[in-house]
Amino acid sequence: MEQYFVNTAISAPEFLLDDKEQFRHIITVLRHQIGDIIYFVDPTSQLFEAKLVQIDNKSATFAISKSDLPSTELPVEVTIACSLSKKDKIEWITQKATELGASKIIFFNSRYSIMNWKDNVVEKKLARLNEIAKNAAQQSKRRVIPKVEYFKKFEQLLTANNDLKLLAYEESAKQGEISQLAKSLSKSHRSIIGVFGPEGGISADEADQLMNAGYLSVGLGPRILRAETAPMYLLSVISYSYELQMNEE
Repeated sequence: MEQYFVNTAISAPEFLLDDKEQFRHIITVLRHQIGDIIYFVDPTSQLFEAKLVQIDNKSATFAISKSDLPSTELPVEVTIACSLSKKDKIEWITQKATELGASKIIFFNSRYSIMNWKDNVVEKKLARLNEIAKNAAQQSKRRVIPKVEYFKKFEQLLTANNDLKLLAYEESAKQGEISQLAKSLSKSHRSIIGVFGPEGGISADEADQLMNAGYLSVGLGPRILRAETAPMYLLSVISYSYELQMNEE
């Protein structure tokens, strides 16, 4: 069933959809008819079942009822922080991290970053990435759209106040360290941040700064992962640890 994020708070029994772009997509492109049912998520992250009851020239009216479908959000807030990479990889990371449940996605400059964003393009690039996140959240039936941010300075990562702060460090993987990640996720956390370097990796100096700021250096299994694959590995492990494994227990 289709799901859309709307910018206006919804209250039963009716909702008037007058957003031009959404009206065009739902009514003109997808050709929904009276009686069709879709879902809306409002700014409070509440899910509503919406039955189309009237179509006007530039708006549509839906009969609204609050949905009792279970939440699709991870039970822990996860921030994925990735060093700048090529455009297609950045967009791919944004889309897939959203599908896997990330609460926030940060791109940052580091010593070995493949790309650098000039000040005059940051706003445009973030607008594009936030739109990708919104579309991915709708497609994966999420209740929350992760915010995409940009850190011009690497040092901004040092002030993160998450409960658990992880650094995916290639040197840890090379040394055969495979238990720190599992140990760190065996405890309950409200928020987690994972930092990932670019194709050339995080420099030793940057790794030291992060660890001095409370980050735990972890390996992501015995294999060296690509820059865009590593954050998806972490999100998958977190999903297993906090959703699948805990539900089994």
